[in-house]
Amino acid sequence: MKDHRFRSRILFSIVWTLALGLHAPCLAPAAEVKEKLTLEEVVSKHLASIGAPEARSAVTSRVIVGTCKFSFRARGVGQTVGRVVLASEGVKSLIGMEFPEADYPHERLGFDGRKFSTGYIRPGVRTIFGEFLHINSSIFREGLMGGTLSQAWPLLNLTSRNAKLEYAGGGKINGKETHAVRYTPKNGSDFQIKLYFDRATFQHVRTEYEQVISATIGRTDKDSAGQRSSSYKIVEEFSDYRKEGGLALPHGYKLRFTADDQNGARQMEWVFDLEQYSFNGKIPADSFDVESFKPGA
Repeated sequence: MKDHRFRSRILFSIVWTLALGLHAPCLAPAAEVKEKLTLEEVVSKHLASIGAPEARSAVTSRVIVGTCKFSFRARGVGQTVGRVVLASEGVKSLIGMEFPEADYPHERLGFDGRKFSTGYIRPGVRTIFGEFLHINSSIFREGLMGGTLSQAWPLLNLTSRNAKLEYAGGGKINGKETHAVRYTPKNGSDFQIKLYFDRATFQHVRTEYEQVISATIGRTDKDSAGQRSSSYKIVEEFSDYRKEGGLALPHGYKLRFTADDQNGARQMEWVFDLEQYSFNGKIPADSFDVESFKPGA
């Protein structure tokens, strides 16, 4: 038995080296030999890519500030530039953006450890994205949004999250080979969630969330013919990793939301250039309840 395990380890080592160096498709079946161990290795090396264990544990809160370019495509096209702040402490997190536009003054998303909230742009009116996440808050509550920029990033503490992870192969993201990991929250999700990690560095480079809702059946054939399925997708991309406070964190962050439903096709995109990072400062607890936030308060 020991001899068999030794040979398996040697075989995997050879296959791994060749796969990285040559990307030889004929060796693909060998990936099945250590699929579970490969998943554990991806998670372990991903955490190491963020920083040493003592560096990760030394950070309890984060506040990150930068600029944000926003664009919107539907029947028309719109764009603007503003500021963004990302703050997190434990499982609590927020993403707040401010823009000099009357129709789109801000985008605010927050989780205070118990409740998800999103800001109103007018009394009783949320943004398209805010309304979507208000209905589908699990991905924000789970700590996924913001990736490693957030202290709430679930891979930092998988034991408490009790999520299910599955190795899902790989693929190229922006020309780079990646490992893909399927993520399912403890209580399940209506989304198909995939995390992508650079094969060379194990840094988190992308998250995809996809949801498809089948067309409803009407009371009559005519009613049914007028129905259509709805699809939604959120994509986060992370780049330009640099050291901040002992941690390797992205300075480029792109968030894109696309919807295709009864209201037509829409796309919203935010491109962040993150500039200032601060750690372990005290963040007032009510900061994460963005629904009750008032400018100047």
